Amino acid sequence: MFNRISEVCCSFEDCTHITNGKAMNDEEKEARIKKSLTEPRYDYEGFVDYVYRGDGYKLWYGIIGSGSRASALILHGGPGGNHHNLVAFQALAGERRVIFYDQLGCGKSDRPDNPTLWTAERYFEEVLAVRDGLGLKNYHLIGHSWGTTLAVGFAARHPEGILSISLHSPILNFPYYINHVSPKLKQGLSCLNNGKTGRIIDDYELRGLGAKSDYDKACMEFTRRHVIHTWPLPGVMKRLLASRNAVIHDIMVASGSELNVQGNLKKVNVTSQLSELDLPVLMTCGNDDLCTPAYTRYQSEFANDCQCHIITESAHMSPVDRPLELISLQRSFLNEIEKTIST
Repeated sequence: MFNRISEVCCSFEDCTHITNGKAMNDEEKEARIKKSLTEPRYDYEGFVDYVYRGDGYKLWYGIIGSGSRASALILHGGPGGNHHNLVAFQALAGERRVIFYDQLGCGKSDRPDNPTLWTAERYFEEVLAVRDGLGLKNYHLIGHSWGTTLAVGFAARHPEGILSISLHSPILNFPYYINHVSPKLKQGLSCLNNGKTGRIIDDYELRGLGAKSDYDKACMEFTRRHVIHTWPLPGVMKRLLASRNAVIHDIMVASGSELNVQGNLKKVNVTSQLSELDLPVLMTCGNDDLCTPAYTRYQSEFANDCQCHIITESAHMSPVDRPLELISLQRSFLNEIEKTIST
């Protein structure tokens, strides 16, 4: 199996911070970061119709950009999240349409009170309604976190028109994460219980033992180490949290810490489906990501043509922690793919 793996450690001194041939100063960097993390002024915004088992729903979308290059469809994480923490991808709108959408039950989309809807298989088919509703013919698929599972699951079923898949902080094999990644993450937590903070999380989530105050402290240590480094939380994260759907997360993940996946995702593994796709793949993760560099490299081996990049000074939320670095990698990848297609 052929893999083109290039691990790149990005820093603020990289070429990602060069404009018009000149390196940006700190003030310019901060201005670009602030702009990238501002909710876009969408050129088009609306809803596509989605029918599932005879019931109709509305799925929100927002489009920015009108360039001639292939559109990029952004799939957010969660499950139960929304598009807000991924708005940095609007920086690609200078050359193409960038399409954000909120999955059913999430963000601005319909929120039906029906627990049977919250399964990976149904979500895999939902994306088809967005593709067809927006008339996407040739496009790039970009996912983050749970959105990477969704991207691969959808692409395996409906690969028509997809030019590439980008998987940021990928979690494609939940059993592997549960058995091989999560235990090591727990071992690294040390703020309580004589350095055995992971046991506090396990006792509370798996055995119903311990004080909630200790559990909350343990989860906060994990969050600041492996979920997001940017504190205090910026507006995009506050908007993400304000409009998330905790019910979906409780059914599909069933773990407040996300270290013990007990919901219906616990057996989901789409790595074999990734192997069947004849598409170029980009994978990235933060160096402190809960989807660790080792786990990301492992998953990249299932792709037939994969670039793998590790972003330094970042946790799971690299679109927030290091938006300029991430977008530079994303833009270079898309340009490379499109150059290959045109020759």
